[in-house]
Formats: sequence, C-alpha cells, structure tokens
Amino acid sequence: MKLPIIAMLVASVLARAQEKGGFEPRPISAYPARQTSDKVTIAVEAFEDSEKLKQVFGKSDPSKYGILPVLVVIANDSSRALQLDRMRVQFIAADQQTADPVPAEDVPRTGRVKPGTINPRPSPIPGVGRGSKRSKDEGEIAAREFAAPMSAAGEKAHGFFYFRVAKGRVAGSKLYISGIRDARTGQELLYFEIPLDKR
Repeated sequence: MKLPIIAMLVASVLARAQEKGGFEPRPISAYPARQTSDKVTIAVEAFEDSEKLKQVFGKSDPSKYGILPVLVVIANDSSRALQLDRMRVQFIAADQQTADPVPAEDVPRTGRVKPGTINPRPSPIPGVGRGSKRSKDEGEIAAREFAAPMSAAGEKAHGFFYFRVAKGRVAGSKLYISGIRDARTGQELLYFEIPLDKR
C-alpha cells in the first residue's frame, strides 16, 4: 500500500527538478492556448519573440539554430497520478506538415532551416553536424527540456519541446499531444490538439 505514495512523492520531486533551469511558467490560466480534458489542463506557447527567448535561454537561444522552442505546461488537477514518459508531442503546421521534437542534445548540431520549410532531413553523411564536446548551449537548452516522467495528483509539470521549424510557421499551426496515461490503470487520456497561434 505504501508503493503508490512513494511513487507520487518521487514524481513530485522529479517534476520540481525541472525548475533547475531557473524558468518558472506563469499560472496555467494565464496562457490563452490551453485545453482541459478530464481535469488535466495543458497550456502551450511557441517562443518566437527574441526578447522572450533571451529572458529564458540567454545566449543559448535555440532559434539561432533554426529551432522553435514550444513551452508545454501540464496541470494535473485530477485525483490520479499521470504517466508522461510515453507522451507524444507533434507540431502540425497550417498545411498539415508535421514535425517531431528534436532532442535537446541535438539542437546545437542542427542546421538552419530555409524559410517556408519544416523538419528537413539531417545530413545523410555520418558524423556531419555532430560535435564531440558538450557545448554550453546544449547544457542550457537541456536544462529547460520537458523531462518529467510522471505528474502526481495536484502537481504541475513543464518544459520545452524543440522543433526544427522555419520562422513564420506558427500561424495556423497546432500542437498535438497524446500518450498521457493514468499511472495506476495504464489507460490513455484523450489527445490534446491546441492551436499555437491563439493569443
């Protein structure tokens, strides 16, 4: 009987550990782009504005690598713990092109994208674009990446997902989120489809 309590405490500690990067999101009700389902609210915000990017990432701004950072905030107001380690997040552009997140460690190694493009293929030549040393940018960007494996009842989790998306592609786009599960039963919650340009 003590196992669920321990799991919830661990999840709470892990969720709070995300704040190590020094970024604290606003209250979830302050985000216009949000959706609630079964007492779980998810808010999203695409970070395109250079001033906002500087406040959060400083000199490690992901946009200089052609990356769009998208903040995801999850408020679990239900009475159950949620499993987030199999959560899937996808960027869907207005023309229905899709992009999967780029791992934080790959952000400084990705090339810039041309205007109007989305998720171009990486170089087919092995080793191209990959460095041997962990850069300062990689560490800063990784510190803000969404990493919570669980969310205990009444807890919040937040972090950034990084998409290889050209500037100007946010208009008409949305974030599709699925794979969130009830930690006890394994049952998957309904998917979330949230417009990114809602202000």
